[in-house]
Amino acid sequence: MKQHSTVEQFEKMALVLKNSIEKRGKTSISDIQEWIGCNYSKSKRFAFQLREAGYLQSDNARPMGLKPTDKAKQLFWVAI
Repeated sequence: MKQHSTVEQFEKMALVLKNSIEKRGKTSISDIQEWIGCNYSKSKRFAFQLREAGYLQSDNARPMGLKPTDKAKQLFWVAI
């Protein structure tokens, strides 16, 4: 069984946040699934972790849409 290193997790986080910032409109769990190459369940868990950490915000709609927060944008020097 492969262990995920902290660096690999950080790279996935950076990729999701960067792509979410660059994407027009809302980010879906399916988008995240495609970007990080995990199944839907793991991608959803990953998105919820980023939301709980304050990097993504949810619109609480169905299907759920996610947008980067100001905290996420600051990581990439995006004007707020």
